[in-house]
Amino acid sequence: MSTPGRILVCLKQVPVPGRGVFDERTKRIRRDDDQTVTNPPDLHALAQALAVRAETGWEVVAVTMGPPAAAETLLDALRRGADRAVHLVDRRFAGADTLATARALARLVAREGPDLVLTGRWTLDGGTAQVGPQVAELVGLPQLTQVTNLRVGDGVLSADVETDVGREAWTVALPAVVSVGRGAEPPWVTEADPSAVETLTAEELGGGPRDFGTRGSPTFVAEIRHQARERSAAEYGGVGFDAAELLEAAFAPVAPVAEVVVPTPSREIWTVAEPLPGGGLHPASLEALACARSVACDLRATVVAVLPCDQPHDLPRVLYAHGADRVLVLRCGEPAEYRTNLVTDALSTAIAARSPFAVIAPFSARGRDYAPRVAARLGLGLTGDFTALEVRDADTDEPDLLWLKPALSADVIAPVIAHSTPSLGTLRPGSFTTRAVRDQGEPDVEFADVTATGDDLCTAVERRVEVPDGPRLAAARLVIGLGPGLGTGARRVAERVAATRGIALVATSAAVAAEEAPPQLEIGPLARSIAPAVYLGLGRHDLGTLKAVKAAGRVIVVDPDASLDEFAGLVDAVVSANVEGVLLDLLLATSGAAAS
Repeated sequence: MSTPGRILVCLKQVPVPGRGVFDERTKRIRRDDDQTVTNPPDLHALAQALAVRAETGWEVVAVTMGPPAAAETLLDALRRGADRAVHLVDRRFAGADTLATARALARLVAREGPDLVLTGRWTLDGGTAQVGPQVAELVGLPQLTQVTNLRVGDGVLSADVETDVGREAWTVALPAVVSVGRGAEPPWVTEADPSAVETLTAEELGGGPRDFGTRGSPTFVAEIRHQARERSAAEYGGVGFDAAELLEAAFAPVAPVAEVVVPTPSREIWTVAEPLPGGGLHPASLEALACARSVACDLRATVVAVLPCDQPHDLPRVLYAHGADRVLVLRCGEPAEYRTNLVTDALSTAIAARSPFAVIAPFSARGRDYAPRVAARLGLGLTGDFTALEVRDADTDEPDLLWLKPALSADVIAPVIAHSTPSLGTLRPGSFTTRAVRDQGEPDVEFADVTATGDDLCTAVERRVEVPDGPRLAAARLVIGLGPGLGTGARRVAERVAATRGIALVATSAAVAAEEAPPQLEIGPLARSIAPAVYLGLGRHDLGTLKAVKAAGRVIVVDPDASLDEFAGLVDAVVSANVEGVLLDLLLATSGAAAS
């Protein structure tokens, strides 16, 4: 008789959105009992596990790591149908960053021997999207990230994966680790018995004192900076919208950036460039160069663009024009044939051999896939979704690089320092304006051939490009946000406006859930945050969506049914006007600007 399979579902207790508080003394998020919930993407993972159990009969085991109060998350999972629950609870786990957390979970995976490990894509409080891939690396299993649907049969997992430009279908040999991108929450179906929760300590898991918690974490929060942005809001009538003025605000001239010349450089900052399947570069690749240039002088560093692809064509010239001093081409496959293990092996090998001071990768679908795995393999500190860099003690031989990371819906900024060299970070798209700093000359290009070290257990069955312009959202100066229920006519006019260079479309979570927009355009606490010069929201907007655009230069919501009170402090204006009329005005204004 065959042994039944097992699914391990990793859950985390997080603060209720808008109620999380950082403890200034410990530099950690305080989780009061009545202010926490189970991380929603983790519940989506639990729902997928229960669906697999219905087909296979496999056991579903819920696990969390946290203080005693985190047991409520496991009771919640049991009420929703999980078969067992395991609580990793020990003071030695406190203060863990993602890698220290992954080490504890990896030991539990080795103990439980599951056929499938499921996590949510990321958590509401941190949004790093790192633990799943790091667990996979530590236990030597294949991974898939941003999965929306999965099926199991004959020792193989089939899954649908969201990318920045569309969807892919993959198969992966089991056992495997999967990060679930979106889905539904499972309902409560039974009562939960607190005695059904098994507890494990650090000693019972095994490992040394430097494996877990603060001592095992290669990153730490240096301080907490509160981000209080005051907006002077106004409520307009139907005639208050001025399309020409809005375009002027969005496309105001930006001062040119002079080339940074670093005297006698002694370090290297690497930026990972992401080639797109249809050609060109993900805009975040050029933003990473701008980010690196912002600290290159203080660090006395050369900026090296790392390009993972076989045939770079003219991409090195583009990278050179935008600030790369050198280009390192890692021959590890073509962009249209991306595989996690190839890029992970190539980048890990290059970092280990050349020892850069810092590595910046895009916080893109692919960056979230390979960067955590690289960090786990090399034991490096990784800051996910950072927005800027600072240098501390620049005039010393050992300066600190601070990775500035928004947290708690951008209410605070947490400067993160890594103990490791290099330190790694994934840059939030839209954080830097991209501009060429020199002509497209002939750069210094070096090629490195890299061979994957292990068997590739993941196979792409189909790759579909559905939103080819999706990545350009990162570089848009004016972003139009579509709420639910706008109607076909308004959406079509919005698409025509967004065809203009420098303008892009996004959609609220409610619009995506209503299947009125593709998930690649979603903004919100479970999707992405953006910071364009101007955000123009059309139709119904909720608090989470507005917090995702709070860093924009100007935020305007056009909704005949909205009042200023419900958006207080988050928008500059509420325009009570017909949405389609506003879009037509904007279309005329953009047409006039293009003609001139």
